[in-house]
Amino acid sequence: MLDSEELQKKSAGAAKWSLATEVIVKIISPISQLILARLLAPEEFGMVATVTMVVNFADMFADAGFQKYLVQHSFRDKEDLHANANVAFWTNFGVSVVLWCLIAIFNDPVAAFVGNPSLGFPLAVACLSLPLTSFSSIQMALFHRSLDFKSLMPVRLASTLLNFGSTLALAFMGFGYWSLIVGTLAANVVNAVGLTLLSEWKPRFFYSFDLLKAMFSFSGWTLLESFTIWLSTWAGTFIVGHFLGATELGYYKTPITFVSGCFNIITNATTPILFSSLSRLQFDREEYVAYLRRFQFVVALFLVPLSAGIFIFREPLVALLLGDQWGESALMFGLYGLMQGPMIILSHYSSEMYRSLGRPRVSTLVQIVFLFLMTPLMAVAANQGFDAVVWAEAVSRLILIVINQIVPHFVVNISFGKTIRALKEPIVCTLVMCAFAWLTYGLVANSWAGIALDIVGCIVVYFVVCLALPKSRSVLLKLAKGAGLRKVTE
Repeated sequence: MLDSEELQKKSAGAAKWSLATEVIVKIISPISQLILARLLAPEEFGMVATVTMVVNFADMFADAGFQKYLVQHSFRDKEDLHANANVAFWTNFGVSVVLWCLIAIFNDPVAAFVGNPSLGFPLAVACLSLPLTSFSSIQMALFHRSLDFKSLMPVRLASTLLNFGSTLALAFMGFGYWSLIVGTLAANVVNAVGLTLLSEWKPRFFYSFDLLKAMFSFSGWTLLESFTIWLSTWAGTFIVGHFLGATELGYYKTPITFVSGCFNIITNATTPILFSSLSRLQFDREEYVAYLRRFQFVVALFLVPLSAGIFIFREPLVALLLGDQWGESALMFGLYGLMQGPMIILSHYSSEMYRSLGRPRVSTLVQIVFLFLMTPLMAVAANQGFDAVVWAEAVSRLILIVINQIVPHFVVNISFGKTIRALKEPIVCTLVMCAFAWLTYGLVANSWAGIALDIVGCIVVYFVVCLALPKSRSVLLKLAKGAGLRKVTE
């Protein structure tokens, strides 16, 4: 087992490669979305959101939680790890093929159930992603377990570039939502081939029901947790699509995609590292909590002001990134951005904590409670119109944050008060930045040059205040010197 110092050293290297990959990928993704928003109508984005919802649902059952098991579990040796990987691989592949066949056969009823009866055939084609992702999911888990993000970088970039090129080419040729479906399939092919070639472990014909039984004792709860997370993630999409239609669904889902892309530059780079690191530290509770606090602080330095900035400048950002036809989505864009940073730091990371302790059932119960509160709230709001849905979405995220701050008090003895006190510097710096924006934004709102200068001014004010506070200054100076995650979290 890795000691704390060795783990921090590996985390530092993993963070550099993971963050470099995510920065490049997430620069490409918004560029693609920016162009597509001007080529495709809102209802076409809404139709793709419906297809993606079904694919993600099926993919969740195909994986059955085995990725998390392979990362979190302690194995006797490499041979034991590879034996479990084989069982997970063949189980994933078999289930994914069965699910794809069922969706292909019953594509029209499934499409009608999710509110888009005309999407039967596109849904069947899109679900080809299921057997393709099963070829890469286990390899991905093994790379994450070993914190080897360097090897993942070329495959991730190749798949992203292929997705980018093929999607835009087809969109320019007038293929509509098919361009998004085909681009995703092309990326999945590259992932499946690339990760299989790079992985030290290769699938072989071995299977053990005893191993499957042992894995499912953990993965069964993880699967149920994934199902509840899928429900809470996509319930809004289903409700909006069912009650309001494809156009409103486009206004609802496209801002989520754009804003999530901004935050995912950091979160996709750090969450696998956090989960792997906490899994290795699960038996040292004091260092476990200390590592989690340091991690939250570093991430909060960037996500808290980003959330506030997106809300403040929501209207010019929507006009710039999406175009005039998306003006109705400005409030959704801003409120989702405002809640996203706190959601990641105070809720999403809590879920990673439960899993790293081998207690996915806790996360499952959290999601069930959240669903009982969120679903009726969203349904009532949908009957009141799109604006009500936007506010209900923000309130539901606040509810999830509250739940995920109460539960850790009983699971790991982490109090919400101590968490907020640990994050007080990023919060104070962001409040000062917001005060500056409140004083200046009204003076420059009618000029693109003025808005750009105001954004730059907010960034400068934020980091000047950060440098005046001891802990924030220490972290930023270490990052500026390229110290990496190890020294930053010391």
